[in-house]
This record gives sequence, structure tokens and C-alpha cells, in this order.
Amino acid sequence: MPRNYDKIALTDDEQAELFEAADVARFASVGPDGLPHVVPVAFTIVDGQLCFETDADSVKVKNVESTGKAAAVVDAGEAEFNQHRGIQWRGSARVVDDREFEKEIERGLFGTVKSVPDAGRHQRVKIALTPERTVSWDFRKIG
Repeated sequence: MPRNYDKIALTDDEQAELFEAADVARFASVGPDGLPHVVPVAFTIVDGQLCFETDADSVKVKNVESTGKAAAVVDAGEAEFNQHRGIQWRGSARVVDDREFEKEIERGLFGTVKSVPDAGRHQRVKIALTPERTVSWDFRKIG
């Protein structure tokens, strides 16, 4: 039986609401061995891009610098499957090298221009994922 995903897709307003309510995204990049590397990240949406801060020497930074591609899922309601909803973004990813854009990411993440407190000696960078393909679902819409 063919599936009609349009019936369960989140509207733009519903997507914005989920992004606002969610604390964590699952960010996926691909390593040199061709295997996915998936990690939870605290995120913000800036100029239509999913953005977060991480250590400059992290695996996800190396993967993004190598491929320029990534994906992320933001979801909620996993305790009750029929209440589950989510958004998957797939597209281009980059390490941000624009200080003004970095400041917008910091404001979105921390409410002010700063980096993670007590990051110690770790250099911090920001990653931005620009969606080229978006899939969303809301199982609550299934009758």
C-alpha cells in the first residue's frame, strides 16, 4: 500500500514549534571509513540553518571538513510512538568562519555572545547545516 507522507508532514509553523521546544538534535556526519557518526548536540536555528558549537578537534568537525555533508534529526514524543513527530534535514554542512554569524549562533545557544563556559583549553567552533532535503512527520495526524 503506497504511503502518503504529505498527510503526516509538519507544517512550517509546526516545524518552527518543534525546533523551539526541542533541546537536542542528533547530528550525523560520515567518517573516512564510510560509516555514519551520530551524536546529540544542543542546537539553534539561525537564518534557516541548524547550528551548534563543538570542539575544533572533534570527529564531527573532521567529517564535515572532509565531506561538506551532514544530516540532523530533531524529534519528540518517543515514549508513545503514535505521538512521535520529527524533522530530518540533509544537506551541506560547514565550519563557520564568519564572526558575525558565530555571534548569532552564540546568542541562539546561550542568549548572549559567548562560548561554552569552562571549555578549558579546547578551541570551540560552530557548525552550520543548510538543509537541501527536509522530511518531517507527525504520527499524531494518523487517524
